[in-house]
This record gives sequence, structure tokens and C-alpha cells, in this order.
Amino acid sequence: MNMTEGLLLYFIKKFNGERSLSGFLHMLNGKKTSQTLSDGHLFNVSSFFGILPGLHRDEAEQTAAELLKGGMICLEKDRYTVTEKGEKKLEDFFDSHSYLYAFDGMRYKPAEQPFYQMLSLYIQSLSHAIRNDYTFFPVSQDPAVLHSVKTRFPKGEERQREADQLYREMFALLCERTDIDAEVFVLRLSRHNRTGLTNKQVAQVLNIPEVEVQLRFRSMLHFFLKKAKEENGDYRVLNKLAAGLDLDKPLTLSAQKTWHLLNEGKSMDQIIHIRRMKKSTIEDHLVEIAIHYERFSIDPYVTMEEQHRILNAYTVLQTKKLKVIKDKLEDISYFKIRLVLGKAGDVLGTANPVI
Repeated sequence: MNMTEGLLLYFIKKFNGERSLSGFLHMLNGKKTSQTLSDGHLFNVSSFFGILPGLHRDEAEQTAAELLKGGMICLEKDRYTVTEKGEKKLEDFFDSHSYLYAFDGMRYKPAEQPFYQMLSLYIQSLSHAIRNDYTFFPVSQDPAVLHSVKTRFPKGEERQREADQLYREMFALLCERTDIDAEVFVLRLSRHNRTGLTNKQVAQVLNIPEVEVQLRFRSMLHFFLKKAKEENGDYRVLNKLAAGLDLDKPLTLSAQKTWHLLNEGKSMDQIIHIRRMKKSTIEDHLVEIAIHYERFSIDPYVTMEEQHRILNAYTVLQTKKLKVIKDKLEDISYFKIRLVLGKAGDVLGTANPVI
């Protein structure tokens, strides 16, 4: 089973017939909308958000056709579900690609490339500086990256201590991963007298598919970012490099502006007026906010009695299909249902990260 087949099968399993192929595709591509953010939370697939950027619909349809032909999924009324055979194949797939568990696409996808560019340039610059060799060609020409590295770069005698500290941090983290993960990561980096390899070159050296190299490498970047953020005392240099990256803004840009106005004490009607947006758009923003910010209370928008009714309907119906729940709760709006399900996502059985 190739990577696209495995990941598409995973999404089909997690959505369990409650979303169409378009829903899978938006998540795989990393299309950041209120819908994908909401679905990522409801179905617990946020970690794999944007894991296959550039996947085209025709390729996804062809892959689904192959899975259908192989008896791993079935199709009914434009909705796919996984068969028993597919469940077994999916278990085997993740056993062979355990590095995928380190992904956290919703949180780290926007930061992975800036972090890699900064880390690789920092290592290259530091390895040359401690040897008093300043004739190298920088691996990144991005002005923002060059400026970030320059502002963080140690001076004089501090450079060797910094190099030793960074080595210890990276060695410790690489030891937590498999040998092949570590090798993929190290081969991509440039240092004194050695230029980092491309994904294609690494794939040739290690004799593995290029897409696997890409995903192993990206999973390592997510792993490093997570450790740098959560255990910053142990990873001082990595934390310094990650500082300033957009790690704590899971919302769409438009929803961030609404969140800012809410924090200023503005009401929903005031925000609609200030931003000159449709009510439905601001409602989408509120659902996003409810999903990602625990301190945001939905009580001003949904009464406690309505919240209980919505959660009870979900428990009885065992579905996240909004229309099915709405049919049972005719007097409660879609917005209120989405808000309650979004807020209660973790309570609705989304704790298991993959299988």
C-alpha cells in the first residue's frame, strides 16, 4: 500500500461515511477553512492536516477507486466507509510508518519550513564560524531567515558553547527516533564542508520512496518544534530558533480578527457591524474559536438546556452529521449545534490520535 492509499484510507476510516471525498481532500491538502478546522477537531484528524499538499482530486479519485477495487472500502450514496480488510491494511500501514504519529499539521505545518530554513542556516553558519571560515554560500537567501539567524547568532567565545549545546539537544532528540528517521534528518542538513541533500537524493541513498523521505523529514520537524515548545528548558537553542514562529494561532486569519474583537468585549452584533460581514461568517469564526480556545464560553450563544439537548441527541444518534441532529432538534439552529459539538469535541471520543 502506497502513502496516498494509506492516508486516504485513514481519513475514510476517521470520517466513517460522514463526509465526501472533497472533505478528505481539503484536509490532506491543508486547506485552512472554518469547515476543515471544525472537521479536524470533530473527527480527530487535525494532526494530519496538510500531510499531502498538492494532492489533486483526480489522483484522490483514482486512489479511492483502487481501494474500492481491492475491497478495502465500500461506497454507498457518495460516501466511503472502511471494510474489515481495509481495517487490517490500515493497521499494517501504520505499523510500517510509525513516524506519522509525530505529525501535528494543524499546529506546525505553517512553521515547518521557516523553522527548517532557520535551523539549517544556523547550523551551517555556526559550523563555519567556529572554524573561522566565512566563505560559504548560505543555504537560505530569504531576507527574513537571514535576519532571524543574525539576531540570534552568538558572538566570539559563545559560539563553541552554543555549538556544543545544540549538538547535545539534537543528539538527544534524534536518539528518541528510529535510525532511519535520524538519518533522513541529518542528511538534509548542511555543515562545514558538506552540503545537505535534497529529498530525492536522500531517497536514492536510503533506497526508499521520495514521498516517505518528505514525510519522515517533516515529522521530525514537527517533533523538534513540539519539544522546543513544551520542554524549552532542556532545548534552549532549539527554543530560541523556534521563538517567533506562528505556533499558537490555529485560527484562520479572519477568525483571529474576530477573536481579538471578542477579547475587547465586543458582542456578536457589534462584530458583524464593525467587520461588515455576514452573520454566518462570524458564526463560523465563533465555532473555530470554541474549538481551539478552552476559556471561550459558548453560554452567551447557547442556553444550558439547548447544550444538554444537543449532546443528548449526539449520544442517542451517534453521528456527527449535522443534518441528522438538526432533524431531531428542529428548533435549534445549525450554528448552535456546531458550536456545542465543536466545544465538546474532546468529550465526544476524539482522544485517540490515529487508530
